[in-house]
Amino acid sequence: MTDLLPSVTELLSAAGLVGGEGFRFYTLEGRDRGTAVHLATAFLDDRDLDWSSLDPSVVPRVRQYQRFLDVVQPDILAVEEEVVNASFGYIGHVDRRVRIHGVEAVLDLKSPSKAAWHAIQLSLYAAAYPRPMARFNLYLGDESYQLVQHRDPTDWTVAKAAITVASWRSRHGI
Repeated sequence: MTDLLPSVTELLSAAGLVGGEGFRFYTLEGRDRGTAVHLATAFLDDRDLDWSSLDPSVVPRVRQYQRFLDVVQPDILAVEEEVVNASFGYIGHVDRRVRIHGVEAVLDLKSPSKAAWHAIQLSLYAAAYPRPMARFNLYLGDESYQLVQHRDPTDWTVAKAAITVASWRSRHGI
């Protein structure tokens, strides 16, 4: 059943929110580094990271993730958790479900480049849970990290509009 549902990324792309300006810095090398950072941080969360196995290009960002863990001290509740929103017909993969200072949240890891659609992506993830969820992006740079909480309630309105636009475009072969 979930194989037939579009992913959050597919919805955002089909609605025209991802791409263009949001991808002006996108490279295959950057994609591969992001994948490696995600994998390494998952091993770090499982306390099973062999630092000597890391490509040197990802070490600074993984160190920033470690710094985030040390400073913020989140409870990691789930890693790469699949979520389904059957009511709105989509699936997603949440990088982390966490508890930060007693508040349950979805957390998405990103490179240092921010984009407006990140808040909409998190809104879609959060709406797949049967309870309110806070929304955070963790931007990992080589020399620092930035934890950004998204609180704009209109993000969900935009997310629903993106679902509608993506569905319309799909029905019309656009």
